Amino acid sequence: MVEIKNIATASIDPKSTVNVRRSQVKEGVEKVKLSIAEHGFWRRNPIVVRPHPDSASEYEYEVVAGQCRLKACLALGIEQIPAEIQEIDDDNAIRLSWAENEGRSPITPSDKAYWADIITTKYRKQGKNKGESRTQAAKDLGVSVPTIIKYQPLCVLPDDVMRMVDDKKLRVDDAVAIVESCVGAQDQELEQKIRERAEWIMPLDQHHKKAAVKVLKEVGPKASIDDLDKKLAGETKNITFEVTIPEALHPRLKKWGDDKGLIGASESLIGSSMVATMLSGR
Repeated sequence: MVEIKNIATASIDPKSTVNVRRSQVKEGVEKVKLSIAEHGFWRRNPIVVRPHPDSASEYEYEVVAGQCRLKACLALGIEQIPAEIQEIDDDNAIRLSWAENEGRSPITPSDKAYWADIITTKYRKQGKNKGESRTQAAKDLGVSVPTIIKYQPLCVLPDDVMRMVDDKKLRVDDAVAIVESCVGAQDQELEQKIRERAEWIMPLDQHHKKAAVKVLKEVGPKASIDDLDKKLAGETKNITFEVTIPEALHPRLKKWGDDKGLIGASESLIGSSMVATMLSGR
């Protein structure tokens, strides 16, 4: 049974165990506060709560979805908030929170990694094998199994590197390659190895990053940054890339090719030859 009514903000535990949004909450709260200041308080968009699962808690309810709205109201001194009260267990609460949060704004990679690992581990402890656990976790969160496989390894990233991923300074695929390349490192070395490799790959352009991911997949945790540089140099002797040439310049490109003896060659071959000639200074 679902019930919607105004309830006291002070009766809701803001530290939810089932709300999937764990990162960038402060930023979300500030946005909601500004929205309330500009547009006023909403009443047709209730948060979702459930009776608090801990009978010893000082709070009557636990927030399931809408923690930013709740915390904004608490910060602004708003004493009541419209809430949808649901009697749901942890699994369904997490599923509802995931869907509600994803519908509002993309869930960060760190949150995806956290919940992919938490839920998969839960099923492993229940006796399911790796594949079964991933399949069930994907079903619970409403995502694909490849998504679970992709994000779960990120759980080992140090907090500062994970923030780089959340802030889009480090691509998810690059971070995954870094983690996989560090498998087998001693615990005391793991975080430092990850940081070094993150700092190594971030400044590269997109073409070199693609090659760097390949390098990371080929090396083990003992490889130094010098080792990575040497392997990357070998991978990027010839870089393939796309160039868009305006149609109006096609005749000039063709003439350049004819002058260089590339009569009848494709435009892509002529273009790559032109770039190589210019870079070599010939």
